Amino acid sequence: MKKLLLFLTLLSTIELFGQQQDTLRIEQHYYYLADIDPRTIAERFMNDELLPSDNFISFRVLDSLTSTNTSTRKFYLPVFNKIVRHADGALAEVIGSPIIEFLKNYPTEFAHTIKSNELFELYSNFAAYELHFSENYKSDLTEIEQAAKDNYRPYTESELIRNFLETTANKVEKI
Repeated sequence: MKKLLLFLTLLSTIELFGQQQDTLRIEQHYYYLADIDPRTIAERFMNDELLPSDNFISFRVLDSLTSTNTSTRKFYLPVFNKIVRHADGALAEVIGSPIIEFLKNYPTEFAHTIKSNELFELYSNFAAYELHFSENYKSDLTEIEQAAKDNYRPYTESELIRNFLETTANKVEKI
């Protein structure tokens, strides 16, 4: 009987220690907090309760900048800008792509955003880094400008966007 009791105790101990922790609550896991509403995550970023990282929840917030829903973009733009101001490491490597898509698809909102000198420079730096890896960044810049023109009615901020693209091109050449 003692042997059976010892065996069952060992078996239950092995079973207990063999259970895996919920990966949605492991901070270093890619899908950390992925089950939480993105707006809640965004609010936690804004309140400095949670730091953006190179994980699913941060990328989901970054992708919201290019949502077709105007109110979604309006809500997430300040969050995106906060992430841009503090991005480093692997997270910084992916910031350029949503910036370029934001410019191509929503040039009016983009122009209003980059009127801030700080954001103009930051957006340009990240876009330049993204374009640096392109096979032909000059043709990409032409394509970006054309997409912005096609989506900007009227194209009243064209000088600001053209200046942004020229600044970005100069930065790509210096990388």
